[in-house]
Amino acid sequence: MVDENRPTGEAAGEPSDSRYFGPFSEPPRSALSSEASYDPIPTFGSVSWPPPSGEPAQAAGPPGSAPFSATTAILPSGRTGRRPLSGSVIAVAALTALVIGAAAGFGGATLARQIDPSAATTANPSAPTLPGVTRGPVPPPPTSANTVEIAKRVLPATVMIQVGRGTGSGFLLDREGRIVTNNHVVAGAADGSRIRVIYSDGRRVNAVLVGRSPSYDIAVIKASGAGSVQPIDLGDSDQVQVGEPVIAVGSPLGLAGTVTEGIVSARNRPVVVSESSDADAPTAYINAIQTDAPINPGSSGGPLVDAGARVIGVNSAILTFGASPNIGLGFAIPINQVATIANLLIKNGKASYPVIGASVQDGAVGVELSAVDPGGPASKAGLRVKDLITSVDGHHVDTMQELIVDIRTRRPGDVVVLDYARGSTRSQARITLGGREG
Repeated sequence: MVDENRPTGEAAGEPSDSRYFGPFSEPPRSALSSEASYDPIPTFGSVSWPPPSGEPAQAAGPPGSAPFSATTAILPSGRTGRRPLSGSVIAVAALTALVIGAAAGFGGATLARQIDPSAATTANPSAPTLPGVTRGPVPPPPTSANTVEIAKRVLPATVMIQVGRGTGSGFLLDREGRIVTNNHVVAGAADGSRIRVIYSDGRRVNAVLVGRSPSYDIAVIKASGAGSVQPIDLGDSDQVQVGEPVIAVGSPLGLAGTVTEGIVSARNRPVVVSESSDADAPTAYINAIQTDAPINPGSSGGPLVDAGARVIGVNSAILTFGASPNIGLGFAIPINQVATIANLLIKNGKASYPVIGASVQDGAVGVELSAVDPGGPASKAGLRVKDLITSVDGHHVDTMQELIVDIRTRRPGDVVVLDYARGSTRSQARITLGGREG
């Protein structure tokens, strides 16, 4: 059961035969254990978490096969972080594994099944703008990418970020030194750790935290010395096409200024990421851009750019299999959503996320309301406990992750229509979304 009103880590599922590693900072020092070869579409049982200290958690694979291991992560501080994972049985279609963060620690992550491609929506039909950033209509990118020219344009505005022992990436928004990155890259700074920014020319400066949103895994920091650097132009992620060329830029494994090339593999891929060892820590629900451009630990927060050298996403997570560090499954937060949240962080130092005012869990068909907040949005719309939500504005949802990810693409105050079943009766409810800080 997940309370969608608060950004807790309860939505993370149990590890399957794949693992989710956020390319957040330094890689784990513990090696991945070997895994058995499974049939293409098996269903795995639950995993017990945490395991005994220093031991990997074991979960059963198909009958007669060896168990696979979910290796614990060694945090930058040298501590081993663990968190409880849910015990429901899932299919491989809902890929689940571990996330390894920067100084923030680690938790669980889930790649939910793909929702309807038309489900991505924004509160404003035009691409969001940022303070001090002039943004007109965004023309389509070239059909092919001149990676040499793109690298020349993008590299100077891409930075490496150090917080404690962890490293990540970010990129300049404006000449005042505001930099966008992932929340999990700089979360350690909330406890007083120093943020260091390394420019492409080698200059090292301190930075301050402007604001961060764990629920969207976005943060804004501000550093000096950016006046001579041209910020990266922003693209329009709503116009991204599957198959178009993209370039990922960042500092994988501390190798600053790394450029890799690929394509957009999919849009609107629901990804659920918890970046802390605390079971009650915030969880990011991302309607991600999927890419096969190589992304590795340390790339988190770096820009994913189109063939026009415009940012269309913020690199955030990768999916790995066995001991393979990169199998061409990377995920970026769409820049339109990033711009909306970064705008709030710059103005207020904090952001909000939309809620329906209910706790949810997977039902036999659709998403079941396991609790409804009295006086909350769902209650005001006439929804009750045990109602089964089957679609949001006509977009079908099968799992609680899909429902929450779909809602998170909107803003508090937006009105959505939920199709639901109550026993044998089917109906609709119009809900004005509430909001929570996080």
